[in-house]
Amino acid sequence: MRYSLVWVNLLFLPLLGMGRSVIPHSEQGIPTADTAKESHRRFQLIPLPVIFYTPETHVAYGVLGACLFRTDSTARTSNVDFAVIHTQNAQTVIEPTYTIFTKHEKYLIRGILLYTKFPELYYGIGSGTTNNQEELISYKSLRAYNRFLRKVKPGWFVGVQQQYFKTFDVKRSSNRQVPEQTLIGGLGSVVNGAGVTSVIDTRDNIYSPVRGWYADVSFMEYGKLLGSEFKFTNYLFDIRHYRALSPNTVLAGQFYLNLNVGEVPFKQAATLGGSSLLRGYYNGRYRDNDAVIMQAELRQHFYGRFGGVVFAGVGDVAHKPSEFTVKDLKPTGGLGLRYLISRKEHLNIRFDAAVGNNTHGFYVNISEAF
Repeated sequence: MRYSLVWVNLLFLPLLGMGRSVIPHSEQGIPTADTAKESHRRFQLIPLPVIFYTPETHVAYGVLGACLFRTDSTARTSNVDFAVIHTQNAQTVIEPTYTIFTKHEKYLIRGILLYTKFPELYYGIGSGTTNNQEELISYKSLRAYNRFLRKVKPGWFVGVQQQYFKTFDVKRSSNRQVPEQTLIGGLGSVVNGAGVTSVIDTRDNIYSPVRGWYADVSFMEYGKLLGSEFKFTNYLFDIRHYRALSPNTVLAGQFYLNLNVGEVPFKQAATLGGSSLLRGYYNGRYRDNDAVIMQAELRQHFYGRFGGVVFAGVGDVAHKPSEFTVKDLKPTGGLGLRYLISRKEHLNIRFDAAVGNNTHGFYVNISEAF
């Protein structure tokens, strides 16, 4: 879940730069032998209070944050990110996510737990939907997505994954009829799937990479034997590359392909938009069985804790892969500001403004879009 913000409380930023650590430094600022030996166990807690307004939520407020730690000096930083948001309309989002590297990075454990009570604008299924099809769908949802991977060799992990997603208490703002099979699970759904995944991760930093590759290829099967009300298969390809052009400049690129085959509930359909995938479009403005997205970002450090980005991308949705066409690709582009809130982990808070076809968006979040 990502949030499009009109205003964010910046008064806390100077306090967040240091985070919180459970390991003391020596009085002279130079690590002692004991602190050096234990440095890999350092724990940082970085909270970020936020307040914002949107037409769907009215005034909303809460906390975004990150807990950073290392299980071993040979492992990259693990993290537990969290979001707790409440709104004037009694809407709620609670979302902890985690990425844990065990000692020597022998295992990689990832997951998302999510509870939402949140309205969502729905425009129908397909690439050619229009704004006059807009309606509000309110629902509650529970999601648990977990992955357990083992290292095959440095930077390469393979393993299993599971996802449970329940949507309930669904209410529509209109009674208009929709074409058959375009609002599957419109009265609520329960899906549960299991599958396999392979992840190549050679990034030098999880939050703000300067160099390296990230390639996530996964397969998930949803079926009645697993307790799912709908039977479908998901294939996901997420490939990213990072290259340093100079000591202060990084070029990042991403190719994202989400494919679904079978009876796909509308909440599991592939979508465009949000603060990570094709910024500038409302998350879910376009949805269908499949989605393809290509985006690039030029990241520049300015001075001290401040940096900026320029980004652009294209993407589209389709009912099947053969229906993707170049002429229907939806463009987006924009600018962003970065403020470094953890020098040790190179963790930024980002503020992005993006423009698409007859649309725009403003975003704030912890860590980069990809």
